[in-house]
Parts: sequence; structure tokens; C-alpha cells
Amino acid sequence: MMTLAQLACAYAQAKAEESRATELRRELAAQIQSLTGHESEGSKTYKDGDWKVTVKAPLNTSMDWEKWEETKLAIPEQFWPIEMKPSLDMKGVQWIQDNDQTLYAILAGCLTTKPGAVQVTVKGA
Repeated sequence: MMTLAQLACAYAQAKAEESRATELRRELAAQIQSLTGHESEGSKTYKDGDWKVTVKAPLNTSMDWEKWEETKLAIPEQFWPIEMKPSLDMKGVQWIQDNDQTLYAILAGCLTTKPGAVQVTVKGA
């Protein structure tokens, strides 16, 4: 049986290896994304030899809730793209963006959109 110190040392080594592996996986995912040119939101599967590679490049949108509280009265309540959790209702945001540019211009000041982590799935033959 290992001592606490030995377990702690092994755990720290495993975490370091995990971090290195995670960084390598992210670097490889970025290279795969670059090679495929997949920049748009959504997923697409690419084939090369015996490999199928699915690349997902999500966009994540969040709400600045303090800014929303200052802004929400400028938008009719029936168009508020929020649920009472509170959480952002992306369908509502998308509807406003597609259907009312004036309201979306007001709402956009509350939104932050940034790329999410690229996800890659590979399957061997």
C-alpha cells in the first residue's frame, strides 16, 4: 500500500501528464480546424484515408446581467430573450436578430459572443 506522500506525488504527476495531454490535444484540434478550414458554427465530418474527423466550432453567447437590467425596459417584455433562471434564451436572441434590427441593436450591448472550444472526434477504420 502506498503512503499518503507517495499517492500525492503520483497524483501530482498524473495531473501534470493530464495537463500536457490536454494541451497537446487542444493544439492538435486547432491544427485540424486550420487544415479543414472549418470556421463556421456547427459541425462537419471530413474523411481522410480510414479516418473520419468531425470538427465542431461552437460560438458561445452570454448575457451581461447588470447591463441587461439597465437595458431591458427598452425592449418589450414579450421579446425579452431570458428565462427566469436567469439564463440567456438564444432562440429569442436569434429571433430578435433576424426580425427586429432596432431591438437587436439595443440588446447587442448586453451580449458577449466568443468562440467556444473546438471539439474533434476521430474514429479509426
